[in-house]
Amino acid sequence: MLVRAYRTHQPTLLLGLLVLVPALWSGVLWNGSPAEPGQQMLFYQPFARLFATVPWSAALIGALVTMGLAVQVDALANDRELFERRNHLAALLFPILLAIGPWHMAPDPALLGMPLVLFALRRTWGTQGRARALGDLFDAGALVGLAALFYAPYSFLLVVLWASIAVMRPFGWRDYLVPALGIGVVMSSAWSLAGLFAPERWHLATTLSVVRSSKPEVELLRDRLAPALVLLVAVPAILSFARLYGRSIMREKNARAAYLAFAFAMALLLALQWLLGRPMAAVLVASPLAILLAYPLQTTRRTWVAEVAAYALLAAALAGQWTG
Repeated sequence: MLVRAYRTHQPTLLLGLLVLVPALWSGVLWNGSPAEPGQQMLFYQPFARLFATVPWSAALIGALVTMGLAVQVDALANDRELFERRNHLAALLFPILLAIGPWHMAPDPALLGMPLVLFALRRTWGTQGRARALGDLFDAGALVGLAALFYAPYSFLLVVLWASIAVMRPFGWRDYLVPALGIGVVMSSAWSLAGLFAPERWHLATTLSVVRSSKPEVELLRDRLAPALVLLVAVPAILSFARLYGRSIMREKNARAAYLAFAFAMALLLALQWLLGRPMAAVLVASPLAILLAYPLQTTRRTWVAEVAAYALLAAALAGQWTG
């Protein structure tokens, strides 16, 4: 049983990703992946050329990055005390949520830049209770800057770093300046080098331009039933999170408040993509929801309900790759 097994913290359970993730990406391998419209950021351009030249490489790289992200999300949630008990439910849920629903499952810039974002959050959230953390905070800002070179809106996650610092550390103006300096050093260096060696290949403003694209055909399972199923599970998840937050000690509350800042930022980036007319990146949905939906699955005493919900999500994710 999926939930019963992944409620534990056995490392061998992560080997299940070697079967689950390729199955979820098989639809992209067979049907192909839609190209991201408009000009791309500097670090994503080589991948875009590779995907155009070798189409099957998109599914391969997407699957490899998905497995890495599932492990990252799982480790971040457990090591930074977001859960009451250590488990691997987030690792199970992440690839499922990446494949479910009408959002854009592809090796897009947001997906390839997300590992750097999670590394930045890990560095920032790890500074709680430490006297000196300027080096980690600079590293976190630099990692967000590198992520923005894949997907420009990630630069706005500086606000998430600041929000995390505000709840996890006593006030110190240098704690807020150093992450901004890290992002600034990376972005200005990239801008300067691109201007010197390839000025015609990258114009930052055009990567955030509005794109007029045709609306995809609506599929009943992928676009209607699957999101309704996610919302159905999200309701008890929000209630479980609220109850746990209310009885948490201050250290745990700080970590969970920082997670809420991250989830809210992902929602804003989704809204930005919608306003620009671009396909909504699935990783912006899956990253925060994989943690949130794990709360009711690990706490409910009615394990059969949790099992039914998990298998329903898995079935919708697998079916959606072929019916979409």
